[in-house]
Amino acid sequence: MSIKRRREPSSIDTRLIEIYEDLANEDQEIRIKAASALLSKFCTENDNSEEQLLRVVQRLIRGLCSGRKAARIGFSVALTELLSQRWGQSHINGAEYKQISDLIDNLVDQTEVSGKISGQEERDHYFGRLFGAEAFIKSGVLFKPGLNGDTWIRLLDLICVVATKKSWLREECGWILYNACQTLRDGNWSTNLVQALIQKWGQAGLAKTPEGVAIWLRARENFPGVDLPSNVWQDGNPLHRKETSKLAKILKETPVGEGPKEPAGEVAQKGSWSSKLHFVWMVIFDKLAKLEPAPSNVDTSKTPVVDEILDQLFAQTASEERKYWGLLLFQHLWSSAPAMWLEELFTRNFTRCLINQLASSDRYLNRAAEKSVKTIFRRIESEPSAAYAALNGLASPELTVSFNQASQTKTVDRLFALADDCSLRRFVPELCRKLLQPGVQDRKAATVKRRMIADQLIVLLKSRQSMVIPKAKSTSDVDFIIDTVLGAFVTCSYFSVGDVPSNRPHLPDPPISTTTQDTLRTGISSWLSLVIGSFPHPARYAYGIVYKIHICQSDTALQPAIELNGRTGEQMAAAWQVLRLVHRDVEAPSVSDKNGFLEAFELLYSLTILQVYNGDADAVGMIDELTTCYDTLIRHRRTGDQRGSEGLVEILLGLAAKPSKLFRRLVQQVFTTFTSDINHNCLQSMLEVLESKENIAGQNEIFEEDRGSDASNVGLDIESDVEELDTVNADRGDSSPESDEDTKGSDAFPNEDGVKEGQDEELAAFNKKLAQALKTSPANDAIDAASVGESSDEDMDDEQMEALDEHIIAIFKEREKAASKKSQKTNAKETIVNFKRRVLELLEIYVKQQQYNPLALNILVPLLKVIRTTRSTLVSGKACALVQDFNKKCKRKELPDTYPEPEVLQLLKDVHAEVMREGSNAHASACSKASLLLVKVLVAHNSDNIREAKEIYSKTQAALAKGKHQAGMKSFIDDWLMWLRDYERLSR
Repeated sequence: MSIKRRREPSSIDTRLIEIYEDLANEDQEIRIKAASALLSKFCTENDNSEEQLLRVVQRLIRGLCSGRKAARIGFSVALTELLSQRWGQSHINGAEYKQISDLIDNLVDQTEVSGKISGQEERDHYFGRLFGAEAFIKSGVLFKPGLNGDTWIRLLDLICVVATKKSWLREECGWILYNACQTLRDGNWSTNLVQALIQKWGQAGLAKTPEGVAIWLRARENFPGVDLPSNVWQDGNPLHRKETSKLAKILKETPVGEGPKEPAGEVAQKGSWSSKLHFVWMVIFDKLAKLEPAPSNVDTSKTPVVDEILDQLFAQTASEERKYWGLLLFQHLWSSAPAMWLEELFTRNFTRCLINQLASSDRYLNRAAEKSVKTIFRRIESEPSAAYAALNGLASPELTVSFNQASQTKTVDRLFALADDCSLRRFVPELCRKLLQPGVQDRKAATVKRRMIADQLIVLLKSRQSMVIPKAKSTSDVDFIIDTVLGAFVTCSYFSVGDVPSNRPHLPDPPISTTTQDTLRTGISSWLSLVIGSFPHPARYAYGIVYKIHICQSDTALQPAIELNGRTGEQMAAAWQVLRLVHRDVEAPSVSDKNGFLEAFELLYSLTILQVYNGDADAVGMIDELTTCYDTLIRHRRTGDQRGSEGLVEILLGLAAKPSKLFRRLVQQVFTTFTSDINHNCLQSMLEVLESKENIAGQNEIFEEDRGSDASNVGLDIESDVEELDTVNADRGDSSPESDEDTKGSDAFPNEDGVKEGQDEELAAFNKKLAQALKTSPANDAIDAASVGESSDEDMDDEQMEALDEHIIAIFKEREKAASKKSQKTNAKETIVNFKRRVLELLEIYVKQQQYNPLALNILVPLLKVIRTTRSTLVSGKACALVQDFNKKCKRKELPDTYPEPEVLQLLKDVHAEVMREGSNAHASACSKASLLLVKVLVAHNSDNIREAKEIYSKTQAALAKGKHQAGMKSFIDDWLMWLRDYERLSR
């Protein structure tokens, strides 16, 4: 038996083994330290022989074929530096030339694929060959004086064989040779080496590949005097105009047909698609960006690059993979391309592809499209001037669809918000011109185009609400963008024109349709509802719109959409004069308007005039009332006449009854400015609304008789500005039953059981009448089908059939009337409920600003009543919150001013009488808060009033003990006892 010889320990270099192990480490710092240690060991120490050095190089070459960890990267770095420091520093002699040649032979032998090996091993060997070839090129040992170029040719052959044999490695081979051109330029080497590179790549049939284009352009740029083959490209330039179509096919990796001057041979196509964008794209666009626009044979505009190359990637017939390449290319170009190119990137095909992919998250390229949009935003954030190119591409009036609507995104909104003023000053006038003259004569097509443009402009207006505009000295000193848009809207929505004169290109052509005018008016109203409460000095914008209308009225080429003749015309002329006076006072620096009442009145007056132009007949009557209010509140304020405030409250209540966001915010804005002028009659007008019944009778009591049944629909001409009213089903919840005398015998809504029971009764009555007409018995379910057939149409003649038809028609008409009456009841309740909510919002403003005013206490009892009687949980919840907030605001030193004690005591008794009525727990809690508030007011005025309060609470407690009441009544007494204990403790 043979014995295995033990290896001598002295023959093992453990330090070298550790270095090889660290070269494969995945940590980059460890790999760099290992490479430095290897270089120090074999390049600086003199005791190493050439044989040892060559053996190390061979070991590094063998390590390139390893797929373990990061071995291929670490060994290639070490090999490159070792070759550079050992053979790349001086002139090559004969012995060194032999060594380099042997090392290349070793690279070929170590990476040769032979025998039966797995696919992974084969890939490792090919990767090792490419990494080794790249190490030889980067080290520069092949380009030293003394070499005759044979080694360079051998290495080129090695790379070209891999590129032709393995198409999936062709891009890596091309990348190595592309960087070799840069290495040759940095070393000032002979152009013969570059020429040999081009020839070898062309002989392999790879000249007309993406890699071939990149290498050709780099060689041409780095070595202008190199002699390149003349039968490949027109004038030796891949970017020549005549080569555009061929270049487009090459970049899309489509096979290019052989021409008479082209070398024969076929190049294998890639077997798989790569999700990474080919580097040749960057090379081409970087090259075009550096070129001057002077040469006629090179087009730096969009024609060859975008229209015929980039745009083809997004063609309708293009695959999803090519569209993905296109999105990647767009992201790269948008991030790095010069500003003059940005507009050309938004081609028609690209915009359509972006819309389709953003429309649904299920789309194959949805995430890539979203990333493209984020790329657009990112550059605009850092370079706001780029916004014009994006707006011109995604919000262009030339588009057939709205980008936001088609893609179901808010992309254009964000673009408008990010755009700088310079970009908007270029884009908005173009959009407004297209609104006036869309460029099509067909009326229907023009209407569609104008509607899309109007939507874009409305989005723009809403995006400007964050603008902070200083107070202007003139009517036109407002934001230029808003002023331009509003000017176009006023011209199109409030005026019409016949034949457009040739010298008036700014007039609408073709004429504006009524549908478009309604859309524009809706847009103005919707925007004004955002302005109120968001913009500083909102009255300036409302006045500006009315001012533009007034100016346009003097233009003979424009005809008002609504003619104001006779008495109405005189009223509007007088109203304009009053508005001018109000605006003059607002803008005058000498006029004091600390609480903003003048500006609020200007806003109210302007919007009322605007409603007249919108066709609201009720607004005409409001003009005279507002004029009277202005005369009383402003001119004669010193006389103490309060009729003006009462009239203004009535006007505001009329506006608050309309289900419009614009009027809701307008009423709140104006009401806030004159809460100090509110008197008892004003409060009573608002409280009467809360006491009204939530049915048709209550609606008729509140609204004027001439409005009739249309009261619930008032203000609905502004469709997008209409708020959703409370539905009956939404308000049926845990509300208290109506058991008091206010609801008995009224037309109040029944509860759910009552509604269901009433519906069943109506259906049964309808079935009974129908059965009598048909002479059948709906209750007899056991009728045989044959017997039914026997008593059918055969027993009736034509006259009887006609009479039966008329009878059935009458039955159905009667049922339809019943359904219509039910719908009227529902609409009436919704109208009253919405009105009550608006009034509660006004009372909330009043309490917030006038909590020290004794008049504020008068709202407590009506609030408690509405909590108990309303069928709407929204109304009761808002009223409860108002009572609770009022109680919280009124602390020891923040109570209402002096108030007659008898009246406060009476209010306290009324609250205790209210709590005795059957209601919900919320009602009892609100009564407790109101009662304690009144007690605090009494005690703060005179501490002896605590005895009166105790007596009132004792009577209430005794009454509650006798009857059966809800659990909430117990909390009413508990709250009092807790408050009384704290009061007595603090009073000691």
